[in-house]
Amino acid sequence: MENDILSILSEVEEIVDHGPKIPMTGKVLVDDTLIFELLDRIRAALPEEITNAKWVLKERERILNEAQAEAQRLMERGKIYVDKMAVENEVVKQAQSYGADIVRQAQTFARDVKIGAVQYADEMLQHLEKSLGETLQSLRKNREQLKGLAKEELDQSSNHDKEKGE
Repeated sequence: MENDILSILSEVEEIVDHGPKIPMTGKVLVDDTLIFELLDRIRAALPEEITNAKWVLKERERILNEAQAEAQRLMERGKIYVDKMAVENEVVKQAQSYGADIVRQAQTFARDVKIGAVQYADEMLQHLEKSLGETLQSLRKNREQLKGLAKEELDQSSNHDKEKGE
């Protein structure tokens, strides 16, 4: 996915790097059909990146749901235990303490899992954002260069036509 995009961008760089130079302009002629084909391949590879980001979000949600379910099970076990122990005063105190500990542990566990899931999702999305940003920046730069080449070609063509008319 990321490597596909990077390899395609490397191909674009190769085309620009090895293209015929226009004397005294520092510009390069490129085959626009080939460039457009490579851009289409990049577009085809991008949805994988987006799909991966969606998977990260779903995975985060699944982990959070599992943590909440585990916390709920632990709280229910604690409550059941407290109810069983409610026969005598001393037993009730012990059960309440045990139940409170289970609830605290469950809340701590759920919080830790949630924080971990959020951090993981954030790291994955940050990496994806950086990758997509770099790709977009490179594409914009290449498009601007192509537009410049086309404008220069038009300017040269119109200058050449003017010279013929004189």
